[in-house]
Amino acid sequence: MNADVFQLADNVIRRQKLRAYGLSVEGCLKIFGVSRSGYYSWKQRMRDKAKKDEENRKELSQIMERFRAIIKKLGFIPGKRTFRDFMFRDYNFKISVKRCAKVMKMMNLIANRPKKDAYKGQATHDHRCASPENKVQQNFYIGPRKVILTDITYLYYGKYRSTIYLCAFKDAFTKEILGAAVSTSMATELVKKAYDRMMDKHGKEINRNTDCYIHSDQGSQYLSTSFKEILSDDKFIQSVSRRGNSQDNAPMESFFGQMKCRILDLVALCPTSEVAARLIEGYLDDYNNKIYQYSLAGLTPAEYYTYVTTGIYPCDSYYGVKADELLPIGELVNARLEAAREKAAKVREQTRAKREAAEQLVSTPTLIISRDKARLSREKNKWQKSRDAADKQISHIDGIIEKTREALKFIVTSSKEVLDELKYPQNWQKYKELDYIFEMRQLY
Repeated sequence: MNADVFQLADNVIRRQKLRAYGLSVEGCLKIFGVSRSGYYSWKQRMRDKAKKDEENRKELSQIMERFRAIIKKLGFIPGKRTFRDFMFRDYNFKISVKRCAKVMKMMNLIANRPKKDAYKGQATHDHRCASPENKVQQNFYIGPRKVILTDITYLYYGKYRSTIYLCAFKDAFTKEILGAAVSTSMATELVKKAYDRMMDKHGKEINRNTDCYIHSDQGSQYLSTSFKEILSDDKFIQSVSRRGNSQDNAPMESFFGQMKCRILDLVALCPTSEVAARLIEGYLDDYNNKIYQYSLAGLTPAEYYTYVTTGIYPCDSYYGVKADELLPIGELVNARLEAAREKAAKVREQTRAKREAAEQLVSTPTLIISRDKARLSREKNKWQKSRDAADKQISHIDGIIEKTREALKFIVTSSKEVLDELKYPQNWQKYKELDYIFEMRQLY
């Protein structure tokens, strides 16, 4: 039956006007065609609904309060999956990703998202044939402490947007930042300092008797002789990205992009480089030890390394389901990584085969040298044109200087009336001897 009929009958009964009309509750219900049992059943459903709505409002208020606490803890607005992980790990509260998205919408929360870097895709080595070898080939997930990625990024601090640089070394498998250094200079010493911090804290964890790669872009700091010698002495294998290909170091680029969208505005509030460095290092510590990640089974990077190396998971249950009721997480992670590696390897092999076939058709040594010669010729012509233009401009200016000498002679020999007239700038245009002023317009 339509709920509106029950509502109308209830309105009449609650107004207590039945006696005035000589009606009982049963008589009133008969007028509306409603049974007594149906009416009281509807009343009970309404009370249950009101009670449930009140409980939902209290729960929603609690969720919002916890969301605010999570934002305050992180210092930025995370995404819906990160909210879900923190609600479970910090508050033992089970909530779906979909509901997290709804609550974020109700609170007008917009997750921090990375912005495109204007300097992505720029190459630093001099010649195509001088490019070092890319030995990782985007196969990042070999195992913990097997592929270590590194890169340098920049941030701005202070009211004058001063630049500060961050160099970090990251375990591609566990996503943990192993070592980092901050400086106002982007010299090779910045990379060495970050490397030394990594070795001091995690050197014992890295088995260099097996292949262990240090992968970077083609920045001059990483291709310096001193840094290559350090890697060689410590038995690391150096690998670098291809020219202008950010995908070859994608996890590191992704980390920097995520970090910037979270703390870039906070770093801008730092008055000095020392404060900015402390803020950045504090974020890196929280990233390793406090920020749970959806792709790491809801663990922090440091916890995930402990789990994959010991098999000990720091949680007793997953959203109410005990851990011993599920498959071992390591098997699932390894199976997915293996499938992803096989698929990626197949795609890379196909792409490499196509690229090599194309390069064999057009990139013979003779053609490369011919292209280099043509490029050098274009560069020479560009500078020749610049020199010709400079000579022409110098000749033009010499002509104007000669006219200024004639103008000075005119002024020296002029009468007092003429000099008084020339005190007003507009009157200069009357005298042909001073017309050099029209040729100076391009200098202003």
